[in-house]
Amino acid sequence: MGKAQDGELAGLRSELEQVRPYLELARAIRQEVDRVADDTSAGVDALAQVIDDLPRRERLRVARAVFDRLPPQRQWEIIAGALGDEELASLLEAERAARLDEIRRAAAVRAVADEIRAEHRLDTRDIATSALLTLGLFRETDVRAALARGQASSVCARRLVLRAEGEPGTFQVIEDVFNPRGGYFVTAEYDEGTWRANDRLRGHTIVRVGSITTHRDGPVFEPVVYPGGRVDFEIGGRLQEGRLHLGFAMLGDHDLLVPSQ
Repeated sequence: MGKAQDGELAGLRSELEQVRPYLELARAIRQEVDRVADDTSAGVDALAQVIDDLPRRERLRVARAVFDRLPPQRQWEIIAGALGDEELASLLEAERAARLDEIRRAAAVRAVADEIRAEHRLDTRDIATSALLTLGLFRETDVRAALARGQASSVCARRLVLRAEGEPGTFQVIEDVFNPRGGYFVTAEYDEGTWRANDRLRGHTIVRVGSITTHRDGPVFEPVVYPGGRVDFEIGGRLQEGRLHLGFAMLGDHDLLVPSQ
């Protein structure tokens, strides 16, 4: 293919990209009209209503597609011209609140990650309400290698996803999955039967996650877990000693144990 043909093809692609929103509009109108026309129970009024309503909906979509292609400064000029001072102030305040909320969540994640790396422990009471905490649990013989790889490790024996409840250190179980990545080498020490019969936490169960230590007066539960350490539970006031060790911890999409690159 020659340069002239290449240039012509590039021009056609550019033109197609520019009219794409309008082609989608035409296609959507055709689909809606066909749908009503095929419905034998629909009368003339129904068809007229589709013709009247659909362009208004689709025009908004096309307008948004065009608006999104404008430079930010031009976007704000249009918004300022279209809205009154009060509406614009309300829009800006909503945007500001959303940005601040995003910044606060990111700061909370960094604070938890910094504490883990500084103190080599995760106090589960530091997890904010409604946040998702994912724990990757490994056999003791696998956990040291897993700590360096985090969630990328394929030999995770069990993955727990928990949502923090209102009371600090208390979680609702979202999911409890055996061998989530399919790479765990199953042994008699820990297999699916052991997990299902003894360890599996059903969805919506309320638990506390931490470590059980034995004192002179008996076992004591502390809502703290340690990288590489055994993970224990308290369920309805009953202590349950775990069989697996903490290889990774995720707060949302953020890996708390693997340092950021």
